[in-house]
Amino acid sequence: MGRNHFIGVREQLKSSIHRLDDAKALLDAARWRGAMYLAGYSIECLLKAKLMKIFDCQNLLDLEDDLQRRHLLAENATIFTHQLESLLRLTNGLHRLRQNIQLWPLFNMVNRWMPAWRYNPDLSNREDAEDYMDAVDKIRHWIDNNV
Repeated sequence: MGRNHFIGVREQLKSSIHRLDDAKALLDAARWRGAMYLAGYSIECLLKAKLMKIFDCQNLLDLEDDLQRRHLLAENATIFTHQLESLLRLTNGLHRLRQNIQLWPLFNMVNRWMPAWRYNPDLSNREDAEDYMDAVDKIRHWIDNNV
């Protein structure tokens, strides 16, 4: 199965939910860094699904082409980025979230996420993981209702 099978709206939405469920299972198993990694990944998938809906695109490849045509994404840039703030900016939600004094600090916490966490041998700790998961839940809720 190639990468093209996982790049549609429905697939990204399902992946977002599944990665959050995986993160919760890892949190329950005291696998803190893994939980945080997958929770952040769930936000990435959700933002990409929202972008496909906003721009009426069937998949990420079409979205990338459309955003480049609109000059919202540089020709050499890709939608296959892992930068949450950049993805949120493309939804036109960044400025609105920045105005929310309760949620903006939580987004900054979520935005610390990086794919390199999958290589990090540091296990993190329960408190940081629980705080991160709580922030992810609140930011997911905001994205679902505001983007």
